[in-house]
Amino acid sequence: MEETPPWLFYIIINDKCTYAGVSPDPIKRLRKHNGEICGGAKYTTSKGPGWKHVCIITGFKTKQQSLQFEWASKHVPPRNNGGIVSRIKKLYILLNREKWTSKSPMSDTVPLEITWHYDCPELNAIDRKVPEYIKDNYKPIINPL
Repeated sequence: MEETPPWLFYIIINDKCTYAGVSPDPIKRLRKHNGEICGGAKYTTSKGPGWKHVCIITGFKTKQQSLQFEWASKHVPPRNNGGIVSRIKKLYILLNREKWTSKSPMSDTVPLEITWHYDCPELNAIDRKVPEYIKDNYKPIINPL
């Protein structure tokens, strides 16, 4: 039986617009968002190329878990408050919930790991506390000049 690749959650940014999604191959998916290959989301392709990863979260045991996390990330109130700082604050609110959705597993049963690929000085002020079962590889910018 062929093993399916793990599904990952990602956040990308382009000219201050942000987007969150899931994929088993976030590198290939980023190429789609940038229009290098066919298949990017309508939202991102309409914003043009230049998308880059902010973070990638691994550790989901199933595709369904990653989709539940994605849905929950897009429904943390206030929903229409955009920008990278808001998106990351909402991510940390979600990471600290006991469950992401009413039907998702208990959060402490899914050992998530966050890998950061983007930083800006504004993100240093965000409260980045996470439960001990989540590994956060964030390293702040010390001197952003």
